[in-house]
Amino acid sequence: MFLKNNGFVVIARNFRCKNGEIDIIAKKDSLVIFVEVKARHSSDFGYSSEFVNRKKQQRIVGCAKYFLMKKKLENIDVRFDVIGIENDSVDWIENAFLEDL
Repeated sequence: MFLKNNGFVVIARNFRCKNGEIDIIAKKDSLVIFVEVKARHSSDFGYSSEFVNRKKQQRIVGCAKYFLMKKKLENIDVRFDVIGIENDSVDWIENAFLEDL
């Protein structure tokens, strides 16, 4: 609902491939975003968005490449976002990490 309220159309949820999983894939105009969602009940040990480490990023990128190839999507803009949920607060980090596809 959060992405829809910001003008995005969700085109896939929990997309799986051999490299891992992407929580949400959404589109707005010519932009496709790959979103990792992290939720925590408390920030005592860090914010949820901090748990998307380099290894997790590489898995997301691998799945993103596979998704784009499978759907034959070429010459489009892509972005990798993280949505962190702490209790009732939503923190949307656009361009959370950069990667060339």
